[in-house]
Amino acid sequence: MKQKSQLDASFQIGDQVMLIAGTLAWKSEMTLQGKVGEVIERRDDGRITVRFDNGRLLVGSEAESFERVSSQGIKPKGK
Repeated sequence: MKQKSQLDASFQIGDQVMLIAGTLAWKSEMTLQGKVGEVIERRDDGRITVRFDNGRLLVGSEAESFERVSSQGIKPKGK
């Protein structure tokens, strides 16, 4: 039951996201740093697949490596 509530609070398909600076995914994906992508898949285990404008896909990524980007512009955490 707890896993379902965690999924409900996480990203939805179509959400605009970007990698969080300093995470392992951010460090390993230099070409995607600062780029906005779209969530195209959400798995039962909480992982997501994100498609970026340059065609790159991050498949089965930890959702904790991403932050949601508002439609009015980028609003980094803590601001």
